[in-house]
Amino acid sequence: MLSAEELLRKAVLTETDQGGAGTIGIGGTGQAPLSIEQVTQFIELMAAQQVMLGDVRTVTSASAKWQESILNFANRIARPGIEATRLVDADRATPSTGIVEISTVLLRGEVPVSDEVMEDNVAGQNLVQSLERTITDRFGYDIEELMVNGDTGSSDPYLALLDGWLLQSKNDGNAVDGSSYGQDYQEVFRVLLNKLPDRFKRNLETDGRYYIPKRTEEKYRDILASRGTPIGDLMLTGKNELRYQGILILGVPSFDITAGTSGNPDTADILLTNHNNLYAGFHRAMKFETWRDPREGATSFVITARVDAEVAVPAASAIAYDVDVTA
Repeated sequence: MLSAEELLRKAVLTETDQGGAGTIGIGGTGQAPLSIEQVTQFIELMAAQQVMLGDVRTVTSASAKWQESILNFANRIARPGIEATRLVDADRATPSTGIVEISTVLLRGEVPVSDEVMEDNVAGQNLVQSLERTITDRFGYDIEELMVNGDTGSSDPYLALLDGWLLQSKNDGNAVDGSSYGQDYQEVFRVLLNKLPDRFKRNLETDGRYYIPKRTEEKYRDILASRGTPIGDLMLTGKNELRYQGILILGVPSFDITAGTSGNPDTADILLTNHNNLYAGFHRAMKFETWRDPREGATSFVITARVDAEVAVPAASAIAYDVDVTA
């Protein structure tokens, strides 16, 4: 098992290889390609500091477009049994099958660093390693932002690359107008739980998530702390998990917040679903390369990936939109 530092050293061309393009990294040719296990580790490095990207189901493929199969039993399969007698045809159950289609879009980040910065920095080679770690983390955050807030109708060309988990849940899941609840977040949680069909409520205490904006998590903690109860004291003095009806509440910094105007509140979405219902798809031909161009006097760190976000079963999600999240 490679450590994070060893994986980055393998995945990124070192400064000793300067003098032109280095086509290396995941699926590259300058060094031996990373194995599937090492690709998974590299994705984990990007997801490590992200909330949703490290929590949802991650799938990878050597193809840029592929399908993931899902199975589900919507109804009861158990029947009264009779000794030495098979069930009649009408009592036999057939699983419902489905397909999650992953169709990745291309992302690329480029960070040029001048020779003077490299030469003058007292950190020396540690600067390169710090850059690699920071670029990996920031690229992971950007991927999460796209997967959360993506909207092909957006005026932001980056977010317009794909429809993210929130929009898919809003369009095809169980959507609730949250504008009438103010900042009564507990009521929003209750309404979402009631809105979710009962057949999707199994294991919510272990696998279910309320994904909310980070500022809303902070606000909700303050609301609980103001109650003057033992639980309120814990919210004020500690960093205990937040739960509603046993379901984990996670604050997500990458949630998009719409700023209010003319006295209207800031608004955002709150999503309830099983974390395994959200798919983060990655094409395995990822690259993390460096290129030193003597004409520019700079070394560019270039990271490339193909990604997609899908909600496997939109009906297994409930989302409140236009919720007041004013700080």
